[in-house]
Amino acid sequence: MRAFTSPTASIAGRLLIFSIVFVSAALVVASVILWFAIRTVVREQIDQRLDTQIGAIASATANEGGTLTVGGQLDGPPFDRLGSGWYWQVEANGQRKSSRSLGTGTIDAPPAHQDFRHMLSGASSPNSGSDPDGNRLYIRQAVRSLGGATVTITATAPSRALVDPAGRALLWLIPCMVALGAVLIAGTLWQIRYGLRPLISITDDIDAIKKGELRRVPSQRTVELSPLAIRTNELLAQNEDRLTATRLQFANLAHSLKTPVASLFLALNDHNDPRGELRQLADRIDRRIKHHLSAARRVMGGSSSGSQTAVFAIVADLQTVIAKIHADRQVEFTSSVAADLAVACDAQDVEEMLGNLIENAFKWASTRVTVTSRRDGQLTQIAVDDDGPGIPAERLQAVILPGVREDERVPGDGFGLTIVTELAELYGGSLHLENRKPTGLSAILSLPSVDSGNIAREK
Repeated sequence: MRAFTSPTASIAGRLLIFSIVFVSAALVVASVILWFAIRTVVREQIDQRLDTQIGAIASATANEGGTLTVGGQLDGPPFDRLGSGWYWQVEANGQRKSSRSLGTGTIDAPPAHQDFRHMLSGASSPNSGSDPDGNRLYIRQAVRSLGGATVTITATAPSRALVDPAGRALLWLIPCMVALGAVLIAGTLWQIRYGLRPLISITDDIDAIKKGELRRVPSQRTVELSPLAIRTNELLAQNEDRLTATRLQFANLAHSLKTPVASLFLALNDHNDPRGELRQLADRIDRRIKHHLSAARRVMGGSSSGSQTAVFAIVADLQTVIAKIHADRQVEFTSSVAADLAVACDAQDVEEMLGNLIENAFKWASTRVTVTSRRDGQLTQIAVDDDGPGIPAERLQAVILPGVREDERVPGDGFGLTIVTELAELYGGSLHLENRKPTGLSAILSLPSVDSGNIAREK
């Protein structure tokens, strides 16, 4: 089952989430602003219509001898429909004249608030109230002085006349905003893919280096990634220097052992080695010495290239040799390494690392040593397990240090795990030790993987 990964764990996910939240908030704010703008425009139109009506009423109103009269035809649509909410009303000297739409009712509204500016100019002011049926009204009122009397002219519109047009506009506005948001999100996705393409490219270059197809990260045209490529190449150069130094150490050791091994090989014959096992072992040591000398020459000469090694064959060879060496222990050795499993390491180095781990497991095992493997992304994990006493938790890291031995009574020099760790790290891998339950130790060696389609084991 594939593990769930949070969207915020990737740069693309973070950018996308931020863009969705930002675009959504911006569209909501824009929709609210547009809705208020539409309401304002609608209100201004209604104000203009009501003020025009008030002006017409003021022109047709007379107050002669204390009698209020309104002449002319002022009940044009929509002021002619009974109960429409579009009303007008004139009040003076306790008298009232109103539109046909108001019938015999009156407009229920508080007194108009009129300051000196409104009184002098006769301008109308907004107000609110209700009609005889209790419906809410939007009101414009003007107070004029006519014939020595104060005349209050009121014109109204139903409150829904302000809300309904804005609501209908909102029905169109929402789908348009949703479509705009979808276009912006799609553009953001394209921008993220285009913007992160250099990161994907440099990741592919690093994978090619791990497979031995490239030696360095190519120069980057992207300004932000150029320093990363430079630092990565510096790190690769440092790693190669460490590998060269390690190879040189092995070469020095091999030179010091070459003569004694040659003498040992010459001293063995059919009399003191009737079965030839010691000569086979001496020949194996001699080939290992030659390998390290050859590897040192390749590295120093700059001709080292990426390698692909089948793990199954290495484990099979080690099983044959180490099982014979520890035949008296009667330790069962089992392996479940896949035949097509390969790592991007030199075959002799793989043999060096696994040989140390398996040899160490045989020394401490009670009855059983097991080798298993699995692919974990770009790495191959090879686990060497035994059923021995294990290592105290506080000592798991210390035993990897050079010269540190867990038990002086067990033969060894204390450098085996150190060599494995250094070689693994030079290839970009690692060595991890953990105690097994109920007893035993598991040494997990992680090395860079290669595709199983083209595996060539170096002899």
